[in-house]
Amino acid sequence: MINEKNIKTLGTHNGKFHADDVMATAILRLLLGDIKVTRTRDETILSQLDLVYDISLGEFDHHQLNKEIRENHIPYAACGLVWREFGSRVIQKFNSQLEEDDITLIFDYVDNHLLQGIDATDNGVDIKSEIKVTSISDIIQNFNPTWDSNDSKDEAFEEATQYATEVIKRIISRQISVIKARSIVDDAFQNRTIKEIMVLKSGCPWLHHLLKIDLNNEVLFVISPDDTNAEYKVQTVKKTVDTFEARKDILESIRGKSSEEINSILQINDAIFCHKTGFIASAKSMESALKIAHLSI
Repeated sequence: MINEKNIKTLGTHNGKFHADDVMATAILRLLLGDIKVTRTRDETILSQLDLVYDISLGEFDHHQLNKEIRENHIPYAACGLVWREFGSRVIQKFNSQLEEDDITLIFDYVDNHLLQGIDATDNGVDIKSEIKVTSISDIIQNFNPTWDSNDSKDEAFEEATQYATEVIKRIISRQISVIKARSIVDDAFQNRTIKEIMVLKSGCPWLHHLLKIDLNNEVLFVISPDDTNAEYKVQTVKKTVDTFEARKDILESIRGKSSEEINSILQINDAIFCHKTGFIASAKSMESALKIAHLSI
């Protein structure tokens, strides 16, 4: 394990940057603070720096023939290698009270949902989709100055790094909030009066944890208030985290209807809306939200 206290200087390649060297810099700065990065291809200079990545064929480079590959066959690039070494310590910077298992959960989430895509792209691995989805690698690539621009590449690199830092900070913070919400979800799950409907006392991330604890797929709808308790959402429970398909959709007769139409159909007076695909609806009172959910079972 590398002692981060011994890292005072960083180095990576100059010129055009990519998401892997930018995100690696963001990860390191979250751990080390606003540390200077020397961008050069001069090996004499790089050899004098404490940690070098995405160049020089060292521990945090991936351009050598014997590059490291994950168990799922996605090869590592610079950001994945840096995260593998320092990611757990970065997470602890956000919350030092996290249990080891929770740190591992967040570590894996960041790698699976953010870094593997970057690493795959930088290594030339095709990520196929029916439509072109703009990736974070595409976005960071666009921070590079255009061919006809005189803008500084180093300044553009810093701008891209600031963006990447915000992205990874928000992902980590959100996953910590998911962990904090588990007790709320547990309580709501255990205290259901109708097994198909789970009512949350406050709005919070619930899907990941519910899918883990609801082993019999009992819960079909989740009701939660907004921040001011001015309205109540009725949401369907997706079959998996990565699909839009729900265990059951909200009743078809109110999908895509106006609030007045929903009120008339359900004999309530405070409906707000129902999405045309039937994955979410809302009303101004808990009673009406419960009625929507109950009639949808």
